[in-house]
Amino acid sequence: MNVDTLIEVEWDIIRDLKKMLTDPQLSAAEKIRASNALAYHASVLNKLLAQKGEDSKFDDATLGDFIKGAEPRIARRVRRDFKHWTRKLSLKK
Repeated sequence: MNVDTLIEVEWDIIRDLKKMLTDPQLSAAEKIRASNALAYHASVLNKLLAQKGEDSKFDDATLGDFIKGAEPRIARRVRRDFKHWTRKLSLKK
């Protein structure tokens, strides 16, 4: 597979995960797993775009932009986990 094909696959995965976040039939735990997967695939897409030489399409986006469509309790949990993750990351210096 070439880089362009991989980029398209990542975009498809991201679209599917964003749809999952708005699905009312999913439990909170399933939505949290979907949001974690969304963050992972956004990171992979960003790396693929950098590898291809394109500017990142996520430069202007924030965490809030990605979780805006999620339920408030899911968004709170993602923000809490993100703060915890960045604290752990900063302690490793």
